[in-house]
Amino acid sequence: MNKFLTALFLAAVLMVGGARAEDEIAFVDLQEVFKQFYKTQLAQDQIRQQADDIKMERDEIEEEVKVMKEEIEVLRADSRDETLSDEVRANKRDQLEEKLVELQTKEQDMVEFEKLRRQQMEQQNTRMTKKLFDDIHASVITFSKAQGFTAVIDRSSHSRIGTDNVLIIRPNVDNTAD
Repeated sequence: MNKFLTALFLAAVLMVGGARAEDEIAFVDLQEVFKQFYKTQLAQDQIRQQADDIKMERDEIEEEVKVMKEEIEVLRADSRDETLSDEVRANKRDQLEEKLVELQTKEQDMVEFEKLRRQQMEQQNTRMTKKLFDDIHASVITFSKAQGFTAVIDRSSHSRIGTDNVLIIRPNVDNTAD
């Protein structure tokens, strides 16, 4: 698919712009290319699906916690109920203590689960983004060599203080759309 994309990319450029002069510098907005790249949309859909799955798992755990809290409230009320015998109330207090420990463990597990899943998503997002930029860079290099460009500059880059590195360019040397 990558070869097809590159071939299509090169054919479109040759039909639209014709051959470029040797030793020309070209500019590309890599952020815009990244946003418009069809694989970026697929990767974002995959990340969204994983986020939805995490939310669903978290909702299940929250429901379990909610049920446990309701059980705890019943046990708490029963442990204070004067109509029950001392032995039954003591038994309810023991069950209450066990449920409280269980609840604390479940809540801790939920926090750890969420932290782990977020780390996994961030790592996967980083890997996917790097792979997509590698694909884009390879296409830009192939295109640039075919056009005979001396250099291609990413016009979306910024300085350390956040200002644009490339302040102005002529539209005919911006190859982002190509």
